[in-house]
Amino acid sequence: MDGLELTAFNIISTVGTAKSKVMESMDYARKGEFKEAEQLINEANESLRAGEKEHFTVITQEAKEKNVELTLLFMHAEDQLMTTVVLRDVANELLEMNKNFYELKNLVKELVEK
Repeated sequence: MDGLELTAFNIISTVGTAKSKVMESMDYARKGEFKEAEQLINEANESLRAGEKEHFTVITQEAKEKNVELTLLFMHAEDQLMTTVVLRDVANELLEMNKNFYELKNLVKELVEK
């Protein structure tokens, strides 16, 4: 396995971990377990940073040497990285929306009980 292939696999692996954590965080947020959801997003961010670091090495190499041959595997790794970043951003928005939803739900419950 050469350098670019190994880098692609490293990106796919770290980003896959991040994606799983983001998906799990959305499940926790849906159930109102916000601390757990936030923790998982933080863990996903750590994995994403590792994937972005790997990606940056290839970008830097291309900028310096201009001889990086892109492969379908590396393009797949980039796609996974980009979609997971977007998914993480959506998960953050859903987390905030769920917090607002639960707050409103509790207020309505209090009003109904009065």
